[in-house]
Amino acid sequence: MTVSKLSLRPLLCGALAVALVSQAGCAWTRSKLGMDVEYQKSTEGKPLVVPAGLDTPSTGAAIMVPDANNGPLVSSDLPPSNLGGGASVGEGPAPASGVAGIAELPLSDSADEAWRRVGAALPGIAGVRVGDSAKLLNSHEATYRGVTVLLRAEPTTAGSRVVALGADGQPVTTGAPAELLALLRDKLAE
Repeated sequence: MTVSKLSLRPLLCGALAVALVSQAGCAWTRSKLGMDVEYQKSTEGKPLVVPAGLDTPSTGAAIMVPDANNGPLVSSDLPPSNLGGGASVGEGPAPASGVAGIAELPLSDSADEAWRRVGAALPGIAGVRVGDSAKLLNSHEATYRGVTVLLRAEPTTAGSRVVALGADGQPVTTGAPAELLALLRDKLAE
C-alpha cells in the first residue's frame, strides 16, 4: 500500500506551521525578522545613581565611647544635637546635688497620669536634659549629671511607680539616676 502525495502535503504544511509558531518566541528569530521589543530600548531602566554624600548616613556622635583615662563622658562633652525632640535646661552637668537618692518613686496616680506629670516636671529640674518621650511605654528619656536614663511610669496595685532604667533596660538604683528620682519627687510635691 502506498501513501499518496496528496496526503503528505497537509502534514508537511502543519509541521512547518508548528515550527514557525514555536520559533516565534526565539530571540534570534525576532531579531532577524526585525521584531525587537521596544521596552528594551527604554531609558527608564537605567540603574539608580545615589548622589555623593547620601550613600551612608551620618554617624557623627552616634555612639560616644568614653576614654577610660579621661573620666566619664558628660553631656557638655557631646556636640549639640540637630535631631530635635529634646529640651535642655541649664548648661553642662549639674553639680552634685547632695540629695540622697531613691530607688523608685511611688505615686498614687495611674501610670498614664504619672507619665504626664513626670513629663511636665522634668524640664523644671536644674541640670536635666529632657530627650524623647514615649506615651506607649509611659517613659521619658532624661540626662542628669552625664548619665542618660529612661524614666518609666509603671502601674502598681496602689497606683504607679517611676523607675530609672539604664541602657541595658535594668533599674538603676544608685548614683545620678537615684538623685534624679529624689529631685523629681521634690518637684512633684511642689
